[in-house]
Amino acid sequence: MKRGYWLAIGIVVGVGLGFLIGWKFWPIKYYDTAPAALRADYKGEYVNLVALAYASEGDLGRARLRLARLNSQDPVAPLVMLTESLIAKESPVANIIPLAQLARDLGVATPLMAPYLGGAP
Repeated sequence: MKRGYWLAIGIVVGVGLGFLIGWKFWPIKYYDTAPAALRADYKGEYVNLVALAYASEGDLGRARLRLARLNSQDPVAPLVMLTESLIAKESPVANIIPLAQLARDLGVATPLMAPYLGGAP
């Protein structure tokens, strides 16, 4: 009985100290990461999400601002690179169409994108 009593006290003290240390002394710090600071593969995912948001919202100005947050010399360049990369990898058409449409609406349409701009290739 005495052993169970000390075990329960040890567990309570351990959990209490864990909460105290975690909340008071070393709490988690959250940081907002700018899209320009993302790894290359996450930048591609960001560009894809911008294209999907544009397809949903239809706000070209907002899509342009979101792409500009990548701090590229040409904000449309990452979009074109991702689109042509997915075309070369023969990704599903449903993944390519929103990217190609956003590129077209931003004034860039390469010959590789042409089949995806009129619907199904």
